[in-house]
Amino acid sequence: MAQKRKHHHHATAKHIDIPTRQRTRGRIIWAILFAVFGFALSFFAAGDNWVILIIAAIIGGLIGYAIGKSMEQAASQ
Repeated sequence: MAQKRKHHHHATAKHIDIPTRQRTRGRIIWAILFAVFGFALSFFAAGDNWVILIIAAIIGGLIGYAIGKSMEQAASQ
């Protein structure tokens, strides 16, 4: 006969010591920081080409967001 196992929800839930507001702020700060660096680097490399400046800022922001999110996941372990 098959037996049913009791599941303990508190045993499977992960407890994160970092508050949600602080985690969100970290992601945003890293995204802004990398966007500014991407903009600055592309400004010195490409000059006045606004299309490249905007694309570099967006890519930098996405990279910064990913780094902030991975740091949050590493901190929760």
